Amino acid sequence: MGGVDGTTRKVPALPHPPRATASDLGAGLPYPSLDLPSTTIHHRRPGGGKDGEAMTAITAPDFRVVRTDVPRLHPEPGTTLSLMVLAADATYCAGVDLDTGVLVRAWSPAVPGQRPRAYDVVDVTLGAGADGDADAVPDPAQPEALVLAGPPQPAGRMPARRVEKLLRPLLHPADAPLLSSHGPTVPFWERRADHPSIALVEPLGPVHLHRDSSYLACRFPWLGIQRELPCLDRRLAGVMDSAGQRNLVTARRTRLLVALTPPIDGHCHKVVEAVLPHP
Repeated sequence: MGGVDGTTRKVPALPHPPRATASDLGAGLPYPSLDLPSTTIHHRRPGGGKDGEAMTAITAPDFRVVRTDVPRLHPEPGTTLSLMVLAADATYCAGVDLDTGVLVRAWSPAVPGQRPRAYDVVDVTLGAGADGDADAVPDPAQPEALVLAGPPQPAGRMPARRVEKLLRPLLHPADAPLLSSHGPTVPFWERRADHPSIALVEPLGPVHLHRDSSYLACRFPWLGIQRELPCLDRRLAGVMDSAGQRNLVTARRTRLLVALTPPIDGHCHKVVEAVLPHP
């Protein structure tokens, strides 16, 4: 990825073994440690290269994030919430609060006995909160973060019609930069508690997934440019590995859960936490 000074910016390659354990996740987080190999991210511009040749895109010189009002829950410790899961890995769970329809990123002190799937319903009990435990949330700038007292507990499965009703209001505006910034990263020092760290994205075109060793790339069109982000969807990586697939193209309007990682070398990287199946 081209930087503002013309240098190449690299994003850490993210491992996706088909059967991951908590020890694979590095300190129990769904993001890898900093000493992993790296891969260069390129963009593809429509008509911008011979026969669709990859062309390195130059990041916008202004990394400032547009202020966005973010609905945020402020529940008391001990409160129990019901969430519809969108992504889950180890001690982390992203989902929709069923009472308010707000996107949340929940962090628990222990790994659940069974990893929830997309559109499962889980009950979670709030713990002391990030203010009471500096280590509870790896990124204190996440406005959607919730600290749990224990792992999510299974509570059922959401019907397809209700899934659509919950997700449609959360779709990221199609005419706005992903998570309000143009680049693939956001400097950690520019993060603010009123800037979103997670979004539900519905590209207008098909989503291309490419497996390169332990790296899973997710390529999709956004604002007229073909984007590529690291994909952390272990379920999908496992399916591709089991089938011996290196490439997969999804149907149009496939929805992606795009989020910012905790800071890596001072920058929070945009990643695809989940390629959501059609409900």
